[in-house]
Amino acid sequence: MMKDKDLHKRLVEFLRDSRCSGNEVMEDKELMAVLRQLDSLGKQSCRPDKERMWTEIYRHVQFSRRRNFIRRWRWVAAVLLPALAGTVLLFYFQNFRPEQSAAPVAVARDQVQLFLNDGRVVQVQRMGNDSVLLENGAGILVDTGRYLIYQPQDVTPSGLIYNTLTVPRCCEYRMVLADGTQVWLNSDSELRFPVNFTGNERRVFLKGEAFFQVAKDEMKPFRVETGALEIEALGTQFDVSAYQDDGKWMTTLVEGRVRVSDKDARQTCILEPGKQALLHNNMLTVSDVNVEEITGWKEGRFVFRNMTMENIARQLERWYDVEIGFPDVMVRYYRFTGVMKRYNRLSQLIEMIEETTDVKFQVNGRDVKIYRR
Repeated sequence: MMKDKDLHKRLVEFLRDSRCSGNEVMEDKELMAVLRQLDSLGKQSCRPDKERMWTEIYRHVQFSRRRNFIRRWRWVAAVLLPALAGTVLLFYFQNFRPEQSAAPVAVARDQVQLFLNDGRVVQVQRMGNDSVLLENGAGILVDTGRYLIYQPQDVTPSGLIYNTLTVPRCCEYRMVLADGTQVWLNSDSELRFPVNFTGNERRVFLKGEAFFQVAKDEMKPFRVETGALEIEALGTQFDVSAYQDDGKWMTTLVEGRVRVSDKDARQTCILEPGKQALLHNNMLTVSDVNVEEITGWKEGRFVFRNMTMENIARQLERWYDVEIGFPDVMVRYYRFTGVMKRYNRLSQLIEMIEETTDVKFQVNGRDVKIYRR
């Protein structure tokens, strides 16, 4: 049995592209055992146990120079351990890069607007102190610009009075509707909703993406209308993605049950937790999904799991307010796996993608091009 320091030396030589060849590594049973153990850890979950991963790695290897470490592991992943690349890089970038500025790019993040029924337009994030607005029988609490809370008063309005909340690129926002339903709006999104819910239903209208935590009311079903889909729930948590430029509409259920229908109600399905309804090319389908990947934005993360560069580009455009092009059309279909904090700089995320895929970014202000390396 090799001593730990001898094994450490062999692994370091391999990572430094020194004397170890691929064949030598394959014949080195002790070294291969370490690599297989890391691979096993990576396969246990899409979201790795970072503490346990680091314990296993640190026992046998000290960090050499950062770039040599990453680049060598990319070779290992490609040749020996395909499942390991995303896991090790996810851990490394989340824990060993220096802290960055909270703002990803130099853009204004205080442009969330609330359009009231009487014609007023409120820049809610510019309100420095807790404020209360009055709107047709409801009080609207603006909590230092961080989120809105609608509080119905003892006034019975005649008919439904609507407000609209718009969240531009580079922003996200949270609000509480009059029935207690909590809503998280993603960037480049819009929600139209009643100030007070009257009648026998609770209906809101969404463009973009939002996460709903619906207050239970069996007498008044909660419905989200996107133009292409209608989602109905009694009390549940779900994500709706309805960006027009995506060309597809998705509903992902976290908790409870929802009914999803197309706009003509010709196709209907009932979702259970962990399922996603997808409307694409006029076809409504249901599949299993990893909920954390879909709702990661709500927790302040980008979660990319074997995602195409084209789909990644759309998310980056909305969050960093850039325009991304593909001079080489094949690059659209390159895939990437990784997790990053949304408030890291765009340059940091680009570096991570370039280190682990055969693509190269060219950034010129808001114009970004992705090429084949």
